[in-house]
Amino acid sequence: MRDFHLLIDVGNTFLKWGLFQPSAEGGARENRLESGHALLEEIPALPAQFARFPAPTRIVISNVAGTRVRAATIRVLEVWADAPAPYWLVPQAEQCGVVNSYRNPAQLGSDRWAALIGARWLLGGRAAMVVVCGTATTIDFLSPGGVFKGGTIMPGVGLMLRSLHEGTAALPDQGGGDFFEYPTQTVDAIASGCQHAQAGAVERMYAHEAKVEPDLTCLLSGGAARAVIPRLAIPHRYHENLVLEGLYRIAMAQ
Repeated sequence: MRDFHLLIDVGNTFLKWGLFQPSAEGGARENRLESGHALLEEIPALPAQFARFPAPTRIVISNVAGTRVRAATIRVLEVWADAPAPYWLVPQAEQCGVVNSYRNPAQLGSDRWAALIGARWLLGGRAAMVVVCGTATTIDFLSPGGVFKGGTIMPGVGLMLRSLHEGTAALPDQGGGDFFEYPTQTVDAIASGCQHAQAGAVERMYAHEAKVEPDLTCLLSGGAARAVIPRLAIPHRYHENLVLEGLYRIAMAQ
């Protein structure tokens, strides 16, 4: 296999990884060679998968799951004796054309930072509302000049479902519910309400930002985005993994 980059997105539930060829043309989707994912508790099994490949020439990692998962990820990379030291993404004041407006730039989640960088590369000089739907749902705003203006965090669909089950005496667990406009059983009422809540938050924030940035693009990503997208009544685009897209741009800039 030719030279390649290993990019890793460690979230709150899953580790997602991809092998990408470095190229001046196209983005991560066009240059992906292999990819996969694992639950955090399955990370120790990854060396068996990675041993099929030669050592990458560059490793870039976003980790929001804490030091214990970081240590487990480091052990996975020991499958290659000659692998380069990984670059652990820490949000900066400015990187890859994006300016960070956080009071303390390093306190921004590295996944949000990577997603913003990926969105900036995809959309160029257009205003963006970047929505990543995972364990949490984040909604972040980019100006046409590449300034990250700020954003919000709320529970994702799965967390909303679990909180209803855990915080009430009679409501059932989250499994088995479907979306209906007029649910007639409790499991469907829960699923429908949580999807409405997600879509409503996205639409509300889009309407507010569109008054400031008329040429606004709503860009969605994340594993739970497919449950939210059918409920949206606003123009939008979908990208499978904005975090890996941003990590690819960061790897190419090093």
